[in-house]
Amino acid sequence: MPSREAILALLEERGELLTQARIAEALQLYDEYGIAALTKRLTAMVRDGQLLLGRRGGYAPARKLDLIPGVVLANAEGYGFLRPDEGGDDLYLSPYQMRSVMHGDRVLASVVGLDRRGRRQGSIVEVLQRRSPRLVGRVVVENGVTLVVPDDRRLHQDLMIAPGKERGATSGQIVVAEITDPPTAYRGPLGAIRAVLGERLQPSLLVDMAIASHDLPHEWPPEVLREAEAVEPEVTAAEREGRVDLRKLPLVTIDGADARDFDDAVYAEPKRGGGWRLVVAIADVSHYVPVDSALDKEAYERSTSTYFPGFVVPMLPETLSNGICSLNPKVERLCMVCDMQVDATGEVVKSKFYAGVMRSHARLTYDKVWQAIGLQDADARHEVADVLPQLEHLHALYKAMAEQRRRRGAIDFETPEVKFRLDQTGEVQTVGAVERNDAHKLIEECMIAANVQAALFLSKRKIPALYRAHEPPPAEKYEDLQQFLREFKLRMPPVEDVTPGDFADVLRMVRDRPERELIQSVLLRAQSMAAYQPDNRGHFGLALEAYAHFTSPIRRYPDLLVHRAIRYALSGGKPSAYVYSEAAMAAMAVHCSQRERRAEEAERDVDERFRCAWMAKHIGEEFAGVVTGVTSFGLFVELDESKVSGLVHISQLSNDYYHFDPVRHLLKGERNGVQFRLGDHVHVQVLRASLEDRKIDFRLVQPGARKPAETSSAAAAPTSRAYNYAAAGERYSLPSGRKPLPSLPPLPTHDRATGKPGKKAAAKLEGKRHDKAPSKPKNKSKPRAAKSGPPKSKGKR
Repeated sequence: MPSREAILALLEERGELLTQARIAEALQLYDEYGIAALTKRLTAMVRDGQLLLGRRGGYAPARKLDLIPGVVLANAEGYGFLRPDEGGDDLYLSPYQMRSVMHGDRVLASVVGLDRRGRRQGSIVEVLQRRSPRLVGRVVVENGVTLVVPDDRRLHQDLMIAPGKERGATSGQIVVAEITDPPTAYRGPLGAIRAVLGERLQPSLLVDMAIASHDLPHEWPPEVLREAEAVEPEVTAAEREGRVDLRKLPLVTIDGADARDFDDAVYAEPKRGGGWRLVVAIADVSHYVPVDSALDKEAYERSTSTYFPGFVVPMLPETLSNGICSLNPKVERLCMVCDMQVDATGEVVKSKFYAGVMRSHARLTYDKVWQAIGLQDADARHEVADVLPQLEHLHALYKAMAEQRRRRGAIDFETPEVKFRLDQTGEVQTVGAVERNDAHKLIEECMIAANVQAALFLSKRKIPALYRAHEPPPAEKYEDLQQFLREFKLRMPPVEDVTPGDFADVLRMVRDRPERELIQSVLLRAQSMAAYQPDNRGHFGLALEAYAHFTSPIRRYPDLLVHRAIRYALSGGKPSAYVYSEAAMAAMAVHCSQRERRAEEAERDVDERFRCAWMAKHIGEEFAGVVTGVTSFGLFVELDESKVSGLVHISQLSNDYYHFDPVRHLLKGERNGVQFRLGDHVHVQVLRASLEDRKIDFRLVQPGARKPAETSSAAAAPTSRAYNYAAAGERYSLPSGRKPLPSLPPLPTHDRATGKPGKKAAAKLEGKRHDKAPSKPKNKSKPRAAKSGPPKSKGKR
């Protein structure tokens, strides 16, 4: 079957639209099998935005027509943006263009000019793929017509329910609904109610709502479970053949206290003459998940694990993620190894990859390692005495690598992460955040080093794989940043000359200034968003020329693809004969990036609502915080201890006319001259917290007001995620007794372009900011159900 590249080359060579029959003739496909395969490939290329199907049945390359494929990002006010698959500035979509699409749809659009604000304005040419048909909302009955008002405010059109499709739901109930007919330019979407979740919104319902709203796959197909159960639970003698034996090497895992699966182990030893040998061993998931198996297809569909307070929706079944793939202590496990030579300055000078078999010598926690090597606690050192020399070597290596990181100019945005702990009923028990210690950072640097070497290895051998790309700041954001910095007598070079070191220098210069948090926040917002790409574009934030995700194949599909590519390269395979082509990898990059964003949105939804649930318990109480956002309608304030954010509406400020300066991030009173800007330290009182609206309202407390101690506990947060590019994931405990989601009927098949029912095509789902480099993952929680245990958490490496 001709590749996608061959089809695109044919169309570009002919310089005209070709029908399927003419394409088949040109490619000499005459038999029934060849015609069927061509039909599937052309359909997939239309879906992925590579081709456009004309009204007369002719196909044309989208890039030849100057069409841009991307995902629609809707705003509650009715307008939206198109986020291009290939990156770059978004296209503005007017309310008229948004009538026939919804948030999450994939479309082809053309640039039709500039709007009055100078933004590129787009016109939707073709809908490639509809968003997930499932949504969660509240039933409203008006004049005998049943509507579902979506819980997600970005779904700006209410869903009209056809008569007889109400499923017994009454006004005010929270339901799971399904879009049966997508919107058009003349009417909104039509649908049916599939399940009733409850009468009122409660914390115990939040995760179920997020799973249903984002249509996260949370049940395993029978064939996937059969394949997972067929995997041998122990390493066999045949599997050890041909692998490097590392069983005597004292590799250790370092994770959170409540981790359940372990996908990376590390070892370091000093070398004569200076430097170290660093061994990073990663769970060999590619050995257990064959290409095109049921396990593989389900893992690709999910593409990532999704983490909520209490449990996880995993990418792989528990028998793999917590069993044979997990580098559990004192048992044999298969692994893929990055074996590196690091010089005295912390730079990797040589590396090699190989398949190995190992035995973890200890399962360690961040806290225990930090107590032993950082705090020099005698009891902790005694507990880890068997591997203490290796930990000391790792700590010395980390210090050299951290200094090398500083020299190359990597950007570090240090922002604590919130951690929730739930009680047995799913209610928020405590909220807190703590800073990372050197144990977290040690593992992060080891993982970054392995990821870089994986990218260099594959780039050199030209094997198709996914790279983690983080582009320099967009020109528009950077221009706003420069204007803002001038207010503080700070300057940065032009956008075409800026380097990560320039950002790092500004952060160092303002480290001891009162505006530090303000400036750091603005620098952070100027960054672009990281995504998976089929070619190596480097990582701006980490100041690296090559970067890929290699270290977490249990919970991220791109890592699994990198493992397969490395294994293929080690076998001596040629790029042209690899199972994945460049075009196929480009489509997979889009899919994995979208699934990542979907998981992040679901996690953020739950996170916001749990914050509201927590603050609802503290109405009337006062807390200290810092201004993290300034708008024309008020101030966003983040509380110091719990890191919960809320709004001080302009009506809650002293009586005056306030003027907003968007460049200086400033709100200033006309009469009293009072100014509020990012980074200001304030005291606020909690006025209101709504789970429905996901909003928390504060009132500004006058200076000298009482500040009670905040009822959150740092002890409740054993780990945190610092928001730099090497972020550690939060970890959660699982409340028992959680009820499963109501059983829902399977999704109907849909035509990808029209959203209407079809026999063959199935509607698929659509999936922050810039990237965070490897870190240790989040909590491994108990499985949602007996058959769906959690793999590693989402800490992004």
